[in-house]
Amino acid sequence: MASNAMLLPVGEMRRPGRRRRRTPGGARAARLARRLRVLAAVIREPGLQPAGLAQRSGVSESTLFRDLRLLRREGYPITYRDGYQLQEPLGLDGPNPATGLAAVYERQLDLLRQQLPASLAEQVQAELEAEAPAALAAIVAAVIERQLALRRH
Repeated sequence: MASNAMLLPVGEMRRPGRRRRRTPGGARAARLARRLRVLAAVIREPGLQPAGLAQRSGVSESTLFRDLRLLRREGYPITYRDGYQLQEPLGLDGPNPATGLAAVYERQLDLLRQQLPASLAEQVQAELEAEAPAALAAIVAAVIERQLALRRH
């Protein structure tokens, strides 16, 4: 006896005749988020080999290679030399304003605006602007504490 029932996650029930609502631009947004995870791993751990970078990013190697090509096309200078790295480190204020924190932030907002539907991009930007200062403060605090701990040893 064949069943037409869709398999749903455990605990999720679906009423007959109702379809899941898809978020306009949701798949595109998910792909952008995935590429930004790859970028974050390259920045955080320069020198990762393809298998390690794919694992850290939660993607297959073929998806990783495709995402790296797209990131390069979007202007991120990712190179491979004994592992993946950015050609130029991204400085907070740095000698080159094009790679400073503000420029990186603006580049990522531009990607949102280019690749997501306007209403979704606006919502993401609003939430980002609300959360980014606290996230940056937490990062700065963690780095200070890590450096203090290193000096104690």
